[in-house]
Amino acid sequence: MKKLGKMSFQMQLTVSFLGCLFVSVIIILGCLILNIRETEQNSQRDIERQDEQWAAELDFMMAAIDKMRFLHLADDEVKRIVMGSEDCGQDIKIADEQYMGRLLDVLCTTNSDVLRITVVTSSGDIYGNYVEDSETSVALAKEHLLYENRNNISGMSVTDVYEGTINLVPYSLLTFQYPLYELTRGESLGTVYVDMNFGAMRERFDALEYQEGWSKYILNGKGVIYASDQELGTEIGAKEQEKIREFAENGGGTGRLEIGGETYAVYVKYLESLDWWLVQCVRRSSFISGEMRRIYLLAFWIILLLCGQICAGTLVIRQISAPIKAMSHVMSQAATKERKEFKYMECREEYPKEVREIALGYNAMIGRIHENIIREYENELIKKKTELQMLQYQINPHFLYNTLNIMSSIARLHEIPYIPDISESLSGIFFYNVKGGQVASLQEELNNLQNYIRIQRIRFPEKFEVSYEIEETLRDCRILKFLMQPLVENAINHGIAGKRRKGKILIRAKRIDEEEAEIVIEDDGMGIPPEKLESLQDMLREKEAENREEVGDGIGIRNVQMRIRNYYGPPYGIILESREGCGTKIRIILPVSGEEE
Repeated sequence: MKKLGKMSFQMQLTVSFLGCLFVSVIIILGCLILNIRETEQNSQRDIERQDEQWAAELDFMMAAIDKMRFLHLADDEVKRIVMGSEDCGQDIKIADEQYMGRLLDVLCTTNSDVLRITVVTSSGDIYGNYVEDSETSVALAKEHLLYENRNNISGMSVTDVYEGTINLVPYSLLTFQYPLYELTRGESLGTVYVDMNFGAMRERFDALEYQEGWSKYILNGKGVIYASDQELGTEIGAKEQEKIREFAENGGGTGRLEIGGETYAVYVKYLESLDWWLVQCVRRSSFISGEMRRIYLLAFWIILLLCGQICAGTLVIRQISAPIKAMSHVMSQAATKERKEFKYMECREEYPKEVREIALGYNAMIGRIHENIIREYENELIKKKTELQMLQYQINPHFLYNTLNIMSSIARLHEIPYIPDISESLSGIFFYNVKGGQVASLQEELNNLQNYIRIQRIRFPEKFEVSYEIEETLRDCRILKFLMQPLVENAINHGIAGKRRKGKILIRAKRIDEEEAEIVIEDDGMGIPPEKLESLQDMLREKEAENREEVGDGIGIRNVQMRIRNYYGPPYGIILESREGCGTKIRIILPVSGEEE
């Protein structure tokens, strides 16, 4: 033990490798976290790449379909048929139907997703590759349109997915409506209806390979029209759909969503051409692959081993730290307020060198503190004695109070206007000010306020009127003194004084609940400009409002807020409301108290 005591404390701590072990744990955990983040980022890139491919495939399909609105431009015969002719005979009409039927049939053959094309001219003639049920199909498509045609050359409307039949065969259909225009005159020539086989599209989507925990969805204006996970798709309701659309508009296409009691990372891509939202949902748990789970297991065993080594090192450190604990005990006793004398540390030879030096320094510091305490105590006695002597030279407040009363009496005797009211009101304010204590009853505060208002009425004759709505049960409630007077002063000087007409001030006090009350000072004055109002509200919300430099009417409000916060605590204070040109309302929230504190 003596040899150990001769070693420095730093050398003894090097016996323990806890620091190295701790750093090792931090490094391992850091690597694991970086690995997880990299895995998530790689997964996100894969998802975004799939979205781009998916969107490109749909855009390619739409580009092929979009060409249908140029049928009359690519073929003069089609243009003639679409534009129509009144002197067209029945034979020509039959030939036109056959020609259009063959042409539209070829277009459907070249695009496997297109089942039926129907052209309706502006004169009401209908042409199609299944002309027998074209009229019925057009009517059914119009019933399922999600939005009206935009009535321009590039305008397109799309239906919801609906069930229909083509040549007596049932299909899940998606119909696109395109207008046909005569480009030189901009006249409408008719409308093209393209019926897509959405069932075949759904099968192709289902054939795509998805990683575990991944699912894809397509949303239109009505809801989910495709879901790779049908069970999860049914749980994507209106609330979730609205969130998904918000992600597409404001969230950069990504977000987090709770679906079926589990958190999903959501990736959204909006297709403007179709008014569709392509959505990929990935369970957060799926980011952690089997390899990551093995890493976590390895990390667990490493941490367990490190914990064992820490426990072994703790035993060594405990022996080393015994003298430090003894020092800590002595220091804690010295820091206790109830302690009337200081205890000095023991300086044993078996203690480490650094500990002995600290003990000697501590003992010297305690000696100096003891001397300083005695000196400070003596200085405080001298200070109190000096203050007592200074108080003896101060004017007795009752002398000033009595002087004001004499002035009032003389003014009344000689019938001098205003002076008696001013003297009596000022006397009341002065007496209220010098009266002991920080708090007073609400009624006493109101009496003081009325004295102030009487003086202001003389200063601003016929300029304002004051009304009171005071809940009787609150009149004996104890509040801080001089809370209302600075705020009423602001209302008069900054709100009412600048008005041409007579202003109104309402003072109201009522209970919010059993524990809180509200005092409202409201005027119909000039109000506060928005920029200044925002600055004042920011000042009121700050915890350390006293550190803010404000001028003008902000001083009174800041002072009241600071006093309330310091006395009652942060939950209470001032709420400021104002509209420029409409007046200002100040709400003071206070606890209900019937006893002076």
